[in-house]
Amino acid sequence: MTATGTPPLSRRMGGFERHLTWWVLGCIGVGTALGYLLPGAFAALGSAEVARVNLPVAVLIWLMIIPMLLKIDFRAMGDVKRHWKGIGVTVFVNWAIKPFSMAVLAWLFVRHVFADHLPAAQIDSYVAGLILLAAAPCTAMVFVWSHLCDGEPRFTLS
Repeated sequence: MTATGTPPLSRRMGGFERHLTWWVLGCIGVGTALGYLLPGAFAALGSAEVARVNLPVAVLIWLMIIPMLLKIDFRAMGDVKRHWKGIGVTVFVNWAIKPFSMAVLAWLFVRHVFADHLPAAQIDSYVAGLILLAAAPCTAMVFVWSHLCDGEPRFTLS
């Protein structure tokens, strides 16, 4: 039991949540195998785009986000401002530290360690993509992990 009298998170999680790493690895393996077995079907899925956004990916991301959004009491979002220090630190780290630290890592790995294995004309694009990934954490995964650890939906949204 924790100090609040609730069981530890590991005891409250079901089998799916407890073994999520294995589920993800299994899905990666199955997806890779299906891609080799059915390349035409996956090429068709990959080409289903609107405004350069892949439709199957967009639908799946929304399917990850919607359960969390349904738990949010939007009238209570005003309460989040009372915790402005925590939100401020998060915003500062996400926008003032992570992009620059990723720029250093991209410079090190893309321009030096793996430069010989990448197309020279695309190296700048790889660096820019890594910086953008650092600046904008995947919203869907933030929602999913917050949901899995019983996070506060209002803070996750903010």
